[in-house]
Amino acid sequence: MSAVFEEMMQKGEDLLDEGEFEKAIECFKQCVKSRPEEPAVFFKLGYALAESGKLEESLKSYQEGLRLEPANTEALTAVGDIYFESEEYQRALESYQRVVEISPDDPDGFVSIGLVYNTMDQPQEAIRFYSTALEMDTKNVFALNALGDAYYALGEREKAVEAYKAGIAVDSEDAAARFNLGELYYDMEELADAEQECLEAVRLDPSFALPYLTLGGICLDLERIPDAIRYFELYLKKEHSPRAEEMRREVQAVLEGLREEVES
Repeated sequence: MSAVFEEMMQKGEDLLDEGEFEKAIECFKQCVKSRPEEPAVFFKLGYALAESGKLEESLKSYQEGLRLEPANTEALTAVGDIYFESEEYQRALESYQRVVEISPDDPDGFVSIGLVYNTMDQPQEAIRFYSTALEMDTKNVFALNALGDAYYALGEREKAVEAYKAGIAVDSEDAAARFNLGELYYDMEELADAEQECLEAVRLDPSFALPYLTLGGICLDLERIPDAIRYFELYLKKEHSPRAEEMRREVQAVLEGLREEVES
């Protein structure tokens, strides 16, 4: 690779890290023009496009890269993720199944398949795939968290709590695991435990937006309006994904109502 090409690729990756997705897209498009035979540039461009919410363009970029490197499991997983988010579940399954065919010893592919089945309201089938993943790796936090979600969908709350706690026992620094448990406690109306877990999640990862949203809801339920306003404001400050625009609008509307209530 030429020095100019490498420099442009690095610039694109730095822009991704900074959340400057549109600028990153332009960098990677230049890289594609420079090296159209390099599958990595299509994968980087696909990632940047997905992060900016341009899923159809992202899918095309990933597919072009896969034409050059058809066995790239990270790209196949990304394609599956795009289909999953687009609610094209059968196509998502096909992509994830291709991943496990190529890498049958990688548990994450089985977890991804399970996530699709869980979303399709087939939690028992999802659990079967999560169990396969956990047979390969008993400490797979991705699988344990997903297992908790499936048990919760079945109404088996104690098993869900057990699965989430098992994930935390493996990695107590996993902010997502803490949030999942906190969200479950919130749904169970165990507000003190929910608040504790969400606070731990944001302590571990202050940039993680979703716990602030749940904390805002907890404080609203407890009629701690100033705290609710503060957490909802933090959510809006931290959440930058184009995919969350609808939720951001809803939170903004709630905030406006709360501020009027405080000022009246």
